[in-house]
Amino acid sequence: MTHPLTHYAQRACLMALASVADRIGFDVPLAQYNQAQATQVVDAITQAYESAIRDQSSRAGYKVSPPLDGFENDSIPF
Repeated sequence: MTHPLTHYAQRACLMALASVADRIGFDVPLAQYNQAQATQVVDAITQAYESAIRDQSSRAGYKVSPPLDGFENDSIPF
């Protein structure tokens, strides 16, 4: 199930990017980040996105996570 990126999630992702860019230095262009710096960006944005989706799901009334595609049956061996 895909989730649209709400304005809240967009802002959370941008704030995460800004936080990492602030630590690395705004004078370093994104294209010149080394692997460790790029990984920090990916991790920060991913965590912000996942947190926003969890918040959105909990506000929608889901207990644990949004329903999947009907394949959450534990008896399926794969």
